[in-house]
Amino acid sequence: MSVQSTTTLTLMRNEAVIMSSLEELPTVLFPALFKEAFEGSHNKLLKEMVATWPFPCFPVGALMKTPNLETLQAVLEGVDMRLTRNIHHSKGKLQVLDLRNVHYTFWNIWADEEDGSCSSETLDDNPVVKVLPRYALRHKLKVVTELCLMPHLEKAQAYFLKWAQQRKGFLHFCCTKLKIWAMPMDFIREILNVFHPEHIEQLELNTEWNVFQLAHFAPFFGQMRNLCKLLLAPLYKNVFKIANRTGEREDKCVKGFISMFLKFNCLQHLSLSGVHFLRDHMNQVFRSLMTPLVKLSMMHYRISQKDLDSFSCCQSLFHLKHLEMSSVTLSALDIMPLRSLMEKVADNLQTLDLQGCRMK
Repeated sequence: MSVQSTTTLTLMRNEAVIMSSLEELPTVLFPALFKEAFEGSHNKLLKEMVATWPFPCFPVGALMKTPNLETLQAVLEGVDMRLTRNIHHSKGKLQVLDLRNVHYTFWNIWADEEDGSCSSETLDDNPVVKVLPRYALRHKLKVVTELCLMPHLEKAQAYFLKWAQQRKGFLHFCCTKLKIWAMPMDFIREILNVFHPEHIEQLELNTEWNVFQLAHFAPFFGQMRNLCKLLLAPLYKNVFKIANRTGEREDKCVKGFISMFLKFNCLQHLSLSGVHFLRDHMNQVFRSLMTPLVKLSMMHYRISQKDLDSFSCCQSLFHLKHLEMSSVTLSALDIMPLRSLMEKVADNLQTLDLQGCRMK
C-alpha cells in the first residue's frame, strides 16, 4: 500500500478533523481522498470537498457509474455551498463540473498542483439556494452533462433537472449528448431553455412526432450549431390528409425542418430509421449539409427513386466511410445512382451494410 493510500485511510477515520481542515489539506491528497469518501458514501465530507475543490476541473461523473440520488445531492449541495460562500480557493478555482460518465485520466494519475486539468421523481421543492449573491453571476461555473429525457425519469436525473432549472441564472449548463423519447414539448422547451442547444454535439430523437410537432422543435434544432451526430427514429408523417391545405401545411413544416440543416457546421454522422416524412426530400437534406458526411445510416426507410438519384450527385456523400441501408427496399428501383456513389467512395469506404435491400 502506497504512502498516499495509507494517509487517505487514516484521514477517513477522522472525518470531522478533515472537514475542519480542508483549506490546509495538501492538494495532492484531494483526488484520492475524494474517491475514498465517494466509495464510502461519506456524503457530508463529499459536500465539503466539492465546496473547496482546488482544481479547475472536477470530473465527478466518471465516478458515478450508476446514478445515486444521495451522492448526487451531496455534490450539488457542495456546489451551492461554493456559490454562497464566494469561495476563491488559494489553490485554484473550479471552472468545470463534469457529470458525464466518461473516462478521465485525472483519477488515475498522481495529481499535483499543476496537473488539475481534465482530459478526455420526487423533487425537492425547497432548494438550498433560491436567491444567490450577485458575485455568483460574474464567474459562472460550467456544469457539463448528458441527458436522456423519457417519461419515467430516474430519481437522480429528475432531482438534477429541477436543481438546474432553479439555478440557470447562476451556473452555465452544457449538455453535450441529448436523447429525447416521448416527452411533452413544453417540458423539452423548459429543459432547452436551461441547457442551451448550441452545446449539443449528439442528438437522438426517438419519438413518434408528426411533422406539426416537429415544427415546434425546429427552432431549437436549428440552434444546435455544433451538432456532430444526429439520429432520428422514428418520426412519422401524417398520412391522413383531410384536405389539400393539410398537405400544404405538412410540406411547409418539412421544408422548414430541412432548412435547419444549413446551420450545422460539424454534422458528419446522420442516422435515419423509419423517418418516412423525408421521402422525396433527401436531395434537399444532402444539399443542405455544410460538411461532408462520414456516416450515413438509413434503416426501415421507404426510399424513392428521387431520393436514390441524389446519391450520385450530392458531394456531401462523396467522403463516406460508413454506409448502412438496412431494410431499405431497392428491388423496384434503378440502383445505378447507388453504384455510382460506390465508385466515388471506394477508396474511403470502410463498412457497407445493404442487408434486406432486396436488390436484383
